[in-house]
Amino acid sequence: MPTVTPVDYPICLRLEGRRVLLVGGGTIAEGRALALLEAGARLHLVSPEVTDTLRRLASEGRLEWERRTYAPGDVRGHALVLAATDDAEVNHRLTAEARALGLWVNTADEPELCDFTLPSVERRGPITVAVSTAGQAPALARLLRRELGAHVAPHHVWLARLSGWLRRRLPRGPGRQRLLKRLVEGELGALLARGERGAAVARLRSELKTFKSSGEFT
Repeated sequence: MPTVTPVDYPICLRLEGRRVLLVGGGTIAEGRALALLEAGARLHLVSPEVTDTLRRLASEGRLEWERRTYAPGDVRGHALVLAATDDAEVNHRLTAEARALGLWVNTADEPELCDFTLPSVERRGPITVAVSTAGQAPALARLLRRELGAHVAPHHVWLARLSGWLRRRLPRGPGRQRLLKRLVEGELGALLARGERGAAVARLRSELKTFKSSGEFT
C-alpha cells in the first residue's frame, strides 16, 4: 500500500519587499530565484558558485549574492528560507536552524525537510493556476498544470482584472457580491467568452446603473 502523505494547506504568500534566503546556486536554485523575484521578494542568495543567470541577476542588483557556503546564523532576518543544494548535511543544518527560529523552510527534493511545498505554477495575468502533489510527483504536477492552464482564456484574465477594479470602487455588501457573481457567471461573462467586448461593456454599464439605483453606491 502507498504511504499516506500529509495533506497540504494551500496558501498564496505575499512576498513583496520581504527578505528571503536561498541557499544553493544550481539550476533548481535558479528556478526558485526567478519565481521569488517575480513575487517581489528581496532575495539573499548564498552559494560558492551560481548559474550564469543568477550571476547576471546579482550583477544587475536584483538579488544579493554572497559567494560562500552556508554558515550558522544565515537564516536570521528572513521571512522565508529555501535550500537547493546537493549537500545533505547543509540541508539538515539549515532546516534545523530555521525551524528553531520559527521560520518556514523548503528544501528541494527532500519532503521531510519541508514546512511547505512549491506547486507547479502557470500564470495568466492576475490568475495563478497551481498544482501540488505534496512534493511526491513534481512531473505529474507539471503535466496537470499545463493541462489546466490551457483552459484559462483571455476573457478570464479580463474578467479577473475587471472584478478587481470593481472591488476597489464599489462599497462592500450583498449588492456588490451579486454584481460580481453576475459578472462571472451571467450574461456579461458569456459575452466576453464569445469575444463581444462592446456588448459586454454595455451590459456592465447597465449592471452598474442598477447597482447605483439600489442605494448601495455612495
